[in-house]
Amino acid sequence: MPVVTIDGLPISVEPDTLIIQAADRAGIEIPRFCYHPDLRPEGNCRMCLVRVKGFARLTPACTTPVADDMVVTTAHADDEVRRASRGVLEFLLINHPLDCPICDQAGECSLQDFYMHPDYGLHHSDVESREKVRKRKAIDLGSVYLDSERCVMCSRCVRFSNEVTGAGELQFVHRGNHVELVAFQDRALRDPYAGNLADLCPVGALTSRDFRFKRRVWFLHHAPSVCAGCSTGCNVRIDYTERGIERVVPRRNPFVNRSWMCDEGRFSYQTVSQLPRVTTPLTREGEDLHPVSWEQALACARGAFSLPRRGEAAVIGSPMATNEALWGLQEYARNMKDPVALEFRSTSADPDVEARLDELLLHADRAPNSRGAMMLGMGASDGLENIAVRAEQGMIDLALILHYPPVVPAGQPDLDRRVTALARLVRHARFSIVLTNADEDWWHAADVILPVASWSEEEGTYTNFNSTTQHVACGQDPPGEVRPAWRALLDLLASVPAARRYGSAQEIFDRGVAAMPAFDGLRFDTLVSRHATVYPPEGRTSYGQEGFAGR
Repeated sequence: MPVVTIDGLPISVEPDTLIIQAADRAGIEIPRFCYHPDLRPEGNCRMCLVRVKGFARLTPACTTPVADDMVVTTAHADDEVRRASRGVLEFLLINHPLDCPICDQAGECSLQDFYMHPDYGLHHSDVESREKVRKRKAIDLGSVYLDSERCVMCSRCVRFSNEVTGAGELQFVHRGNHVELVAFQDRALRDPYAGNLADLCPVGALTSRDFRFKRRVWFLHHAPSVCAGCSTGCNVRIDYTERGIERVVPRRNPFVNRSWMCDEGRFSYQTVSQLPRVTTPLTREGEDLHPVSWEQALACARGAFSLPRRGEAAVIGSPMATNEALWGLQEYARNMKDPVALEFRSTSADPDVEARLDELLLHADRAPNSRGAMMLGMGASDGLENIAVRAEQGMIDLALILHYPPVVPAGQPDLDRRVTALARLVRHARFSIVLTNADEDWWHAADVILPVASWSEEEGTYTNFNSTTQHVACGQDPPGEVRPAWRALLDLLASVPAARRYGSAQEIFDRGVAAMPAFDGLRFDTLVSRHATVYPPEGRTSYGQEGFAGR
């Protein structure tokens, strides 16, 4: 492999690696605006100029591939490169508005970070503010707002619209210092991935309509997670405060979603935030459900578990649940007397988790863990609808149901069919226990209700459409007396001597889930360590806040 020396550090990289990519791997910062690892290099901002020994002039690091024995010096080690970077930065700032105090990009702005850097920032400009070229501001384009005056013409958004989604809705017009980014006739963008434009923008020219003026980014806490909107399993970062989730942005994972996510998944946190929650355990007394303590609810449920049965038991999972919660259901079923129906599907047909809705990310299966449920053996019966029929025939003594409303309910033809079947099962089973995160009418005939955590409120793993298992961190504390589903299920089994005891999602995965052949000996800590990364890589920018995917 070629060995390139950057600022005196030899680096071995693959052929055709760009200089800027080699520097990133070595932790050497080269400033950039137009470069993005998931877009075609264009080299139009000239911020990444470096000196290459033997080259007649400075060259952009984002378009120049390495060669064996190449010697490169950056602005950190070369005065001429430093002056060039400062000159480029000054040109960009000549007509940039003085919006920093009110700009949503403050704290995540590459222009701010580079200006504050001692090697290529902190310069003095002789351009008077009255000489600045004025452009249009606050143009509503639907998912994003455009401020043409802040644009540094990096063309990331134009390349994304042309190369990635093919929408082609953005373009530059005019010439010289009057160049301006525009959308066709200023129409609202129709691209279902338009929210990525705000992530891509390195400055504040394109900002998210959803996050606009909502919160300063330095007040946000962050948790790495996986989108629960479909079977793709896009890697995301949840940004939250004590008030709840403030936004969801993609994390870069070149093997799953690159740096993108669809707008449906991006805004699905709003569905979760607006759920009518059940936050206290409930048990039936006569015709009504009454709030009780967890100990009372568990005692009631365990009592039904130990009663002699004449018919079947039905254990119903959800493709919205983590692998750890589904494994808890299996543990429950393993400690019951046969026969037990273990199911998560509406019908006997396996969900088509690989059917695509578009050529980029969206899949027709709107659940994050259908593949995981199948790998865990949850489809061991003939479908929920047939189980409901057997309940109506008096053949189901006990029903244990784990249910979550989908975070993207649109376009799910079997959702109503599933809820109807669950309602029939609850109504006709002799005793029913429901673990759920939402207050819905269908379970009001159940005997015990146990409130469980929603997406972003518990740690665990999902397995996406191509059997890639990914870690999901806990982004915020659940409300009230809500518990993670895996914990609630193991609490149910606390009185069963043969049931195994675990204290965390990691223990369940390592000693339970990973022991199953389909998971091929995976370990929880390795799933955590191979989290997708932000872009630019963490630690690259010395000044300002951590960047996020697409920056």
